[in-house]
Amino acid sequence: MADAFTMSVPTDARYRVLASEIAGKFVELVGGTSADGAALGSTVGEALDRAATESPADDVVLEFRADADGVGVTVRHAGRSAVVTHPLPARNT
Repeated sequence: MADAFTMSVPTDARYRVLASEIAGKFVELVGGTSADGAALGSTVGEALDRAATESPADDVVLEFRADADGVGVTVRHAGRSAVVTHPLPARNT
C-alpha cells in the first residue's frame, strides 16, 4: 500500500462525494479506524465544498500522504491550498 498519492476531481458535487469517501478509505487502509476515516472524509468534504464555492469551474487536486503521525491531505484549487490532517497515534510505519 502506497503511503502517498495524488488525485484530481471536478468540483461537481457527485465527484466531491467520491473524493471524501476515498479519503476515509485511505485512512482505514493505513491503519485508522472507520471513525478516523469518517472524520477525515468529513473534513476533506468541507474543504472541497469551500473550493467549489470559490471557483466552481476548476478541478481540485488532492495530495494524500500518511506518515508516523497520521494522515494529511493537501487540497489545491484555483491557486490556493489547504492542509487537512488527522492524527493516528497507533500507526505503525
